[in-house]
Amino acid sequence: MIYLESVIQTNYPTMTKKEKKIADYLLHSPEEAKNKTISEISEICGVAESTVFLFSKKIGLSGFKELTVLLSNNSKKKIFEGIYEEDSIQSITEKVVEVSTQSLSTTASLIDYEQLQQAVDLLVKTKKIVFFGLGGSAPVALDGFHKFLRSPLDVEYNLDYHMQLLKASKLTRESCAIIVSHSGENSDILRVTDMLNKNDVPIIAITSFNNTSLVKASNYALIATTEELKYKNMGIYTRRLAQMLIMDLLFTLVMTTDDTNSIPSLEKIQEAIHSTK
Repeated sequence: MIYLESVIQTNYPTMTKKEKKIADYLLHSPEEAKNKTISEISEICGVAESTVFLFSKKIGLSGFKELTVLLSNNSKKKIFEGIYEEDSIQSITEKVVEVSTQSLSTTASLIDYEQLQQAVDLLVKTKKIVFFGLGGSAPVALDGFHKFLRSPLDVEYNLDYHMQLLKASKLTRESCAIIVSHSGENSDILRVTDMLNKNDVPIIAITSFNNTSLVKASNYALIATTEELKYKNMGIYTRRLAQMLIMDLLFTLVMTTDDTNSIPSLEKIQEAIHSTK
């Protein structure tokens, strides 16, 4: 089954200004729009009828008639976008598993192995690794810090933004920063990035999009794709799964590259943990 919100959201970034007017109207007023003719929608949006028809084709539909069918389906009560009241437990489970699995598979298929190897080489040689991440990216940065504590490397992370900014101001080129950011355009994380750049600190970025300000400011960018547009606002943050996959790869490759020092480090951690049991 095709859901109108999904096809609109997927195509929204490439729409023209006029097409976005139609998209915004359909997304914000679906109950009103489902009873409108093509002439009425064109008048409300201030565009030509042909633009409405071409909009339907743009989002992969056969024409305006199919658009009206999807608008009618849109009136069904939904808990989250992409999950409907009539969905069974099995159906919801399959959707959650599907979107999570797809995100991991796509991320794996897009790995730039040259960049990944260079990032690992940098981590193995660095004196200190500091993790940076805010908001929804903070748990991933914390997870990375928790993993790398088991390595022979000196690692650090602080949840507070101002502490992250202060730490960035004190790092040198002998350290390495791992920055986690979904959008790569968060203003606070870009301030941290600017500070790191001023100090010539090498940066490894874990992010969801290419050609962002963060990617351009980083030495290495590892892309963790997301399927969230498919089930927008569903609460399934697949980007975290994909970002954690990248973090797992970095950790595993670092540990296996320097196993001479990694094994004693792991043994110390295990001993420390065992003493608490």
